[in-house]
Amino acid sequence: MFAKSLIALLSTLALVTAVPNPVPPPAQQERRGVLPTSWHHPRDHPVAALFRRGPEDLPAVGSDAWRAKFANLGQNPEANIPQAWLDALHRAQAANLIPNIPLATSPDGGSTAVYPPGVNGGQEPICSSQFQCRHTDDIWDAPSGMIGLSVDDGPVSFPDASPRLYDFLRTHNQKVTHFMIGANILNAPTMFMRAFEELGDDIGVHTWTHRHMSLLSNEQLVAELGWTLQIIYDSTEGRVARYWRPPYGDCDNRVRAIAKHVFGLTTVIWNQDSRDWTMAANPPGTTLARIQSDFANWLSGPRTPGLVILEHEITADDVTAFINMYPLIAAASSSGQPWTAVSVAQLFDGHVEGATLNGTAVGWYQNAKDNEGDVDQEMDVAGGSPTTSSSAGHSNSTTSTRTGTATATATSTSSHSTSDAHKTFTLGGVAVGALVLITSALAL
Repeated sequence: MFAKSLIALLSTLALVTAVPNPVPPPAQQERRGVLPTSWHHPRDHPVAALFRRGPEDLPAVGSDAWRAKFANLGQNPEANIPQAWLDALHRAQAANLIPNIPLATSPDGGSTAVYPPGVNGGQEPICSSQFQCRHTDDIWDAPSGMIGLSVDDGPVSFPDASPRLYDFLRTHNQKVTHFMIGANILNAPTMFMRAFEELGDDIGVHTWTHRHMSLLSNEQLVAELGWTLQIIYDSTEGRVARYWRPPYGDCDNRVRAIAKHVFGLTTVIWNQDSRDWTMAANPPGTTLARIQSDFANWLSGPRTPGLVILEHEITADDVTAFINMYPLIAAASSSGQPWTAVSVAQLFDGHVEGATLNGTAVGWYQNAKDNEGDVDQEMDVAGGSPTTSSSAGHSNSTTSTRTGTATATATSTSSHSTSDAHKTFTLGGVAVGALVLITSALAL
């Protein structure tokens, strides 16, 4: 009963799209070292063909023209899926990149996915992160001595939630990764722009409606991820998000394969849960004092692996928990337990020595180094057809059940040539014309 009522309450809090102005609830370090760098996906990566409009064509964030593309999605984004995205899914399926495993269910409306009898969600071929199965592609841990700060479910306009958090982050010059719900971006564009422009924080995908991913069909997954990527793209001068976090940590081999092979996304989970999301339940699942105690214990514990902690920005208590936690990082460091707190994206961008993804420093976005750097226009194919040819090889990491410390790996690798000929994009080794994927849905 607790889980059922909690999920219902969280759904109400997280999806604040019903009214334009929700009523509030009651209650850098200096870069150093020389590292191999790959701040964008190769231009022959398949995701390049899915998001292609140039930034100069994008309407002002929050304008009627900006809203028009997303206005009819509501809580049913799969009702309108661009053909380009479906084509990419079908090619991945034809290349046997998307596992054919059973969908999970949630009979009691609880927070954990349930697979059919005889199917172990914690083992292959399922490998569900909800069952603590660590896929080699997923990010669970930070590098030693580092904390990857992130907040989920924003942006919201409640004065004591996102606005207060953003004020705090600005005051302390602290960056975090925001895993944002697409529908909430549509509802709170001003807060989105505060996070992206004013704070300079990186933006990750947290799906359009915050549903359990393993319960959804392949097409529904494409819609949840694709539309969130699209609104981030349209709101950041054409940036394609690199990271996503599945709601409830619900990700199995089918879900992560679609995220990776259709959209080039890297899955981010966590290795510690603040359980701040349970404070909104009746009765509460934790307290501010308990959260602060948990943080103190984590910070005084082993520094290897580093910490990736689940936190949120949708209630006053969520934000208070973050604000209370923050001084503990400095306190732990001054007592001989040094921690470097950065955003999740900064864990792997070469921001500090050793901050790499599989040995390579990568950009915050698939086609941009950060919020201020140039967007790779050739990847977006802004303003015309590509004229160079490309032969690409796709490196598939094998799925496996890992119970020890997982290391993050790059989502894909490819090589490309620059001879003058028709350019093709590859998806799992299947070459496709880059230009045939464009639909009117991506050219509004």
